Amino acid sequence: MKSIVVIGAGMGGLAAALRLRHQGFQVTVLEKQARPGGRSGIIEEAGFRVDPGPTILVMKSAFDETYQSLGLDINRRLDFVQLDPNYRVYFHDGTFIDLFSDIHRLASEVEKIEPGASFGLQRFMASGERKYALGMDFVDRNYDHITDLMNPVAGLRLAQTRSYERLYNQVGRFFKTDKLQKAFSFHSMFLGLSPFDALAMYSLITYADLALGMWYPKGGIYSIIEDMLDIAADLGVEVRTNAPVRQIAIENGRVTGVYLESGEFVPADLVVSNADLPYTYRCLVDPAHRKHYPNTRLDKMQYSCSGYLLYLGVDKTYSHMRHQALYFSEDYRANLDAIFKTKTLPEAPSFHLNLPTVTDSSLAPKGHSLIYILAPMPNLTAPINWQQAAPIVREQLLTEIEKIVDPNIRRHIVWERQYTPEDFQNDINAVHGTAFGSLAQGFFQSAYFRPHNKARDIEGLYFVGQGTYPGIGMPMVLLSAKLVTERIVKEWHSNIPKV
Repeated sequence: MKSIVVIGAGMGGLAAALRLRHQGFQVTVLEKQARPGGRSGIIEEAGFRVDPGPTILVMKSAFDETYQSLGLDINRRLDFVQLDPNYRVYFHDGTFIDLFSDIHRLASEVEKIEPGASFGLQRFMASGERKYALGMDFVDRNYDHITDLMNPVAGLRLAQTRSYERLYNQVGRFFKTDKLQKAFSFHSMFLGLSPFDALAMYSLITYADLALGMWYPKGGIYSIIEDMLDIAADLGVEVRTNAPVRQIAIENGRVTGVYLESGEFVPADLVVSNADLPYTYRCLVDPAHRKHYPNTRLDKMQYSCSGYLLYLGVDKTYSHMRHQALYFSEDYRANLDAIFKTKTLPEAPSFHLNLPTVTDSSLAPKGHSLIYILAPMPNLTAPINWQQAAPIVREQLLTEIEKIVDPNIRRHIVWERQYTPEDFQNDINAVHGTAFGSLAQGFFQSAYFRPHNKARDIEGLYFVGQGTYPGIGMPMVLLSAKLVTERIVKEWHSNIPKV
């Protein structure tokens, strides 16, 4: 039985470990932190249970398929609630709209902002549906040669849908007002891209959110990690925490195992790294063995943005709030330019606001609320001193939260934590402290052009997670586990009975 070491117990690493074990491989997962989860970790303090990373999920079919591949039904193991609406979107002038999955309710909402916009909404959704169908053709596949991208029909559809245009500009073809252009273009931020720079192709994410719905698992996203760990125990996958890897051992061009920071050597026939891919190459692989990914190439890659997160425990409930919201500052472009171009602290940050206790009161003590605020920020290539910047951003966010949630909220805060770009780097080895994923999802870092899930010059080294294809986001990470498992089974499986 061939042995596999998976570096990192993030969602992608765990999903790959489960799939590989189900295929008959012996699997050990090595995790740096005290608890598994990676970006989908957990904070449990003072009676509050916080998802510090992702808080809701889309493309639920990717989660369903992961469990089905193991002969399991995720819906029998976890309790999912569909959000309704997906988001409440707040604008700087105090107005807001709700983004419903129900197209008729959504049409009524956009009409409040822009009379006649329901027609543009129909056209936008139809365009997004075509892009979604087109994009999925390039997502669920392994790549070996650039010719794998050659698809004349797909090329024609790319041209017909104007997927090559800039996202914000194309959204402007469907909606006249700046408010709706913001509301229907922000999703590219979750790929580490400004809507002003991202390809219009990524309106497929907005379509997926609205057409397929957004879901919340009771207990939070970490309940999925906990369930994966239960399955790992049942299948015989060894998950070791507090076990940071120092180096991937390579002899004669192939992996032989890994060395831990403690000095322990863990032998393995294959290694699958769920650690940040640029970090893996830069810090875990000796430069002599990575001719295709020297530091000079890694330095030239486009890295996504980071974020400042503020978690609040409040001794009050808010029935007027939605589970999830967004706030857009007045000068949206200036906010994004600060993050992506000038690499400076935004003067008026936009942010993501999450109150999961609206849906799940178990996350906080009785009569309390849990509030999660994420403001996109420049990554650590920016010359920002976060010891000085964090209090400034906190004050900016609380000032806006007073307007949206509660004018007296400061006196009701009973617990608080924050997370800065430095924490992303220190805790999960995120290169440059990136928040959503290390490598931005630009055209030349997507599909075939994204780092492959198999090292070209190191036999037995594979990758899973957001750094390889398909890319950023939990559904994509689960698909990456599927793809790397398919590749490993094809290349190494030899009469191994399934578990």
